[in-house]
Amino acid sequence: MKTVTLKPSHGFEFDKAKDGWELVENVECLGTETLELAEFLHKGESYVGGDTMLARAKDHGNRAGQLHAEQLLRQQDEIPAEWREYYLVFSGTIWRHPHGNLCVPCLYWTGRRWFLDWAWLECSWGRRGRLVRFCK
Repeated sequence: MKTVTLKPSHGFEFDKAKDGWELVENVECLGTETLELAEFLHKGESYVGGDTMLARAKDHGNRAGQLHAEQLLRQQDEIPAEWREYYLVFSGTIWRHPHGNLCVPCLYWTGRRWFLDWAWLECSWGRRGRLVRFCK
């Protein structure tokens, strides 16, 4: 599968703390990094819970976070077209919503452009999802 190389990024453009969210975990975007996609489902699974998805993301290592997602959004013309069939999960950043729900940033293809949103970990995570990680 194709990769995309990011330019350096500093600080959140979409700082959820300003909306009363609590930053629970975050990995930094250290500079020019190359991103790739990884599956979190095992053979025969059609979905898993958020806790399972997150544990598998940690096992994969090199988790990309919100800073990666924001930079990728700014460079969206460089995102490989084949990535559009997936929602891209950036498990390296975890936010707690003011109501207590844990969320991770995700990029979704809308048919015209990529869109950043935060998905609840309490939801089911299915076949169309892919973990975003930076290459070793």
